[in-house]
Amino acid sequence: MKTGVGVRVVRRVSVVGAAMLLAGVLAGCRDGSPSPRAAPTETGSSAVAAPGSLRLTAPESLPGGYRAQGPAKVVTDHPSDPQPAGYKSFDGSLVAKYTDDSDGTLTIGGAWGTITDPDTVAASATAAMQSPRHTWTRPLADADARDPHDPHSSLKCGASTEAMIVMTTCLWANHYTAGSVTFTAWVDGRPAPLDQADAAERTRRIRDTMTIPT
Repeated sequence: MKTGVGVRVVRRVSVVGAAMLLAGVLAGCRDGSPSPRAAPTETGSSAVAAPGSLRLTAPESLPGGYRAQGPAKVVTDHPSDPQPAGYKSFDGSLVAKYTDDSDGTLTIGGAWGTITDPDTVAASATAAMQSPRHTWTRPLADADARDPHDPHSSLKCGASTEAMIVMTTCLWANHYTAGSVTFTAWVDGRPAPLDQADAAERTRRIRDTMTIPT
């Protein structure tokens, strides 16, 4: 198997392109209609964050030993009405790429604002991930979101292959942010592809690290 610079560039460009597509869908999806879902309410003795009070950022490093490969692509232009499906107010989106010491790459696409229907946002992003170039070896399946900001948050993880690349992808959506994290590896096991439990755990830590007050 070729492992030269050219092949690595193709791999990384492909994954970044897929993440940019997802970021665009997360920020501007217009298909589907909102489905019933409870808005954030008080839980126990403390209230969850107010709508629109959280956003995403791309720090220099993320849990798992990942380091940023250049500045994130951030867009904060507000779309003209009507707002994207599932949003009451869209406030911004970003795409960022990270690598670790094992040559593992992860690419993140995300958006934030006041999300009234996380299910619609997640469904549109899931549909955008269905590509004839990808073979889903493990379809997206629900994982425990364990979201400290939203008890109604969702998290799905799955795995696909494209050419010589294995991509393990997790997608989250709540009432403040939505995002995808794609972990890439070579099909020959360098680095070893993640299973769903490991990918979900890493995504939860990455999501929580990236989420900050507005």
